[in-house]
Amino acid sequence: MLNSLPLNSAPLNSVAVSDSQTITIQPGGSFTWRWAATLAGVDVSATLAGPMRIEAVEDGDRVATFDLWLGPDPVTIADYAGMAVTLDFVVMGDPVLAVRLFTGSLVQPEFDVLTRVLSCTATTRLADTIEAMPIELIDALVAGQWSVDVFEETAGRSRWEYAQERLSTRTASLCAGRDGQPRIVEWYPAGTAYEFAPGSTAYQSLDISLASLSDTTNVVELEMDYRYSRYRERGQSYSWLNPATGGNTSITGFNAWRADSTELPDIQMVTDAVESAGWFITASDWYRLPGDLPELPQPWYNKNIDLLLGADFTTAFRWSQRAVEAYRFRLEVAAAVAAVGEVITRDRVVLDTDTDADALWESSRTNPAAVTGDEPIDQLPRRDQPRLDVAINTALARARSQLLQAQRGNRVSWQVPLGHALDVDIGQGIRLADRATATGVVVGLTAEGDQETGSAMLTITLAVSRGEAEAVADVLAPPDPPEFVDVVAPIINPVLPTQLIKDSSSPPYNEEMPGFAGSYSIGTWPPENRYPRRFAIDAPEIPEQWRDEITAERAVVIRVAPPVDVLEI
Repeated sequence: MLNSLPLNSAPLNSVAVSDSQTITIQPGGSFTWRWAATLAGVDVSATLAGPMRIEAVEDGDRVATFDLWLGPDPVTIADYAGMAVTLDFVVMGDPVLAVRLFTGSLVQPEFDVLTRVLSCTATTRLADTIEAMPIELIDALVAGQWSVDVFEETAGRSRWEYAQERLSTRTASLCAGRDGQPRIVEWYPAGTAYEFAPGSTAYQSLDISLASLSDTTNVVELEMDYRYSRYRERGQSYSWLNPATGGNTSITGFNAWRADSTELPDIQMVTDAVESAGWFITASDWYRLPGDLPELPQPWYNKNIDLLLGADFTTAFRWSQRAVEAYRFRLEVAAAVAAVGEVITRDRVVLDTDTDADALWESSRTNPAAVTGDEPIDQLPRRDQPRLDVAINTALARARSQLLQAQRGNRVSWQVPLGHALDVDIGQGIRLADRATATGVVVGLTAEGDQETGSAMLTITLAVSRGEAEAVADVLAPPDPPEFVDVVAPIINPVLPTQLIKDSSSPPYNEEMPGFAGSYSIGTWPPENRYPRRFAIDAPEIPEQWRDEITAERAVVIRVAPPVDVLEI
């Protein structure tokens, strides 16, 4: 037992606080220790020569440097590269306490032929490990958010870069553990794992490094443009009735027309008139010239029942319009802006849908809209809300993470005897209460031990977050889309007129007049003045503003509130 704790249950000279599970590191005395090392599974502890150093950071590999004396026998130096390495710190007591501090591989051995010493650098090869993982395992390990619109397609790309992209949307880092395996550590762990009591740190080892103002970003301006095609349709109704019917669409109207008959259009003429204007008929009610009616007092015989006394029909015109939803996000740490002014970084993301299907829509005639107004109708828009949501959430999470990272740039470091803090690790919450008061998360550890001098020290580095206790944080969520505003288009008269020539008193033919033109069946007009038999429509104008690319903007301010750590000297 040491300090009322079993030797293997906590660092030397530590006291557990039961109510918060925080372990307090108290000042302590000296102890006997040694390094234990294996190379390719073989114990090489006896050949260790000189000091050993193990460095760990929150966002990368663990790196160990040490020397091995290889003796006078012949060796094949090239065989050492890639060998598995384990390093343990061993406290000599009863029982002996051995703590694994490093698991990795030799990556850069150098041999001195005179001293027969192999200088070794070993790492956890974190990037190589991630690169060998399938996408699914990276997703499970790193989590976070990802959008192909914010980043790039994964095919043919580095898995390490992909992991970093996902990581950029989290308040967490990817590093290697003591076992050499990749792990995620949170920037803001729950609770405090260790507190260093007065007198527990090495004399004059305290160092405080403040982040430079230019690196302390407190505003991120994010522009996001979502470009897609609006599939649009405008409807227009028309009505035409031969004036000889007296406005009656029953047999009475037919009899009135028959009494002084005229030329008539047919269905094909109406259809051709609509399509020549670039429109198409979506619904129709034809008032046809009757077929054979032998029972009438004056029998009627007619084989062309496509001739029309009148018609009510609706038409439609389709086009695609490129639309841009312009989102302008401003994420800010309000307290930091008030204290030092704006320190801004900017980012831009563009989502752009292809236009391959636009021509298909413009030429299609199926599923017309069920309305006939003068306003444009968005039909089957290409807008993809789920895709946009993923992109916005990813970009906002990345921007928020960038702000929070910038606000934790202050560093506090100190040294303690290595044996007093063997379980301190990257990602743990720490409170320092010796010569300064500081709270934060461990972002760096450097263990150094020289068996010749007996010195074994651990340098601990904390990241301290600058926040305001009463700051308010907004929820990250996609906003409502901006609304597009269209100009009002001119309205046309849906009732189509008729011009018929009967005699010399009839007005001259007006080729600009829509509707039907023709002649009475019996008349005295000069042959050169005969009206052509034709049918035409005036199609409503589609304003340029309805056709040209249109932009609508939504501006959003999002408050970010970094956690509050303590830093008092």
